[in-house]
Amino acid sequence: MCDRFSLTADLDRLTQDFGIEHVHIPYQRRYNIAPTQEIPVIQQIGEERCLNQQRWGLMPYWGKCSVNTDRGSVADKPYLRSMLAKRRCVVPCSGFYIWQGDGRTKRAWHAVHPKKPVFAMAGMFDNWIDSERKEYPMCTVITAESANGLNRSAPLLLDEASVEVWLDGDVTDTEVLREMLHSLPLTEFYVYPVSPRVEDISMQDPECVAEVAVTFSRMKS
Repeated sequence: MCDRFSLTADLDRLTQDFGIEHVHIPYQRRYNIAPTQEIPVIQQIGEERCLNQQRWGLMPYWGKCSVNTDRGSVADKPYLRSMLAKRRCVVPCSGFYIWQGDGRTKRAWHAVHPKKPVFAMAGMFDNWIDSERKEYPMCTVITAESANGLNRSAPLLLDEASVEVWLDGDVTDTEVLREMLHSLPLTEFYVYPVSPRVEDISMQDPECVAEVAVTFSRMKS
């Protein structure tokens, strides 16, 4: 699953790459984004493409907090199918973390794309209404098993053309939308080990994404 990621692009790069017209949140670079935190998302609101923020993790009526939604389940559950048809967003990302076990040791690795300093993760959103009738926007990232055969889920990424369709509210055919979702193999990413400090979600500095040396063999692709 994708349960931690980074967003290190500056705001000018982000708005240019995604055609963002209005920024509704105080933006800053993030090096260790974790579930339940507020995260930047790109939405189409009427004629305007906006940068907003939402809670990362759904809180549907059955009480499960879902930061990821598997591609295969999107068509099976009416709740998710409705979000796919009507409530889609893009979650911008510079890299995502992978946790690898080596014996009794678990280490964090950071996956970045050599040609894409920031890329688009496919997301869906909803509004959670609490007992006091306050609304809280929340989102989930769509994932699938990694295409290189490793037993890991990776976020589904959208290319430039797919982003335009994904954010188009007039497109509601869920089969068409599901066909747009593709998982890039980890072999297309540069995956490198990072400091154990990333395990602490309070750590939010560039050291979280800095490559470090390890004593065991490099992650296999």
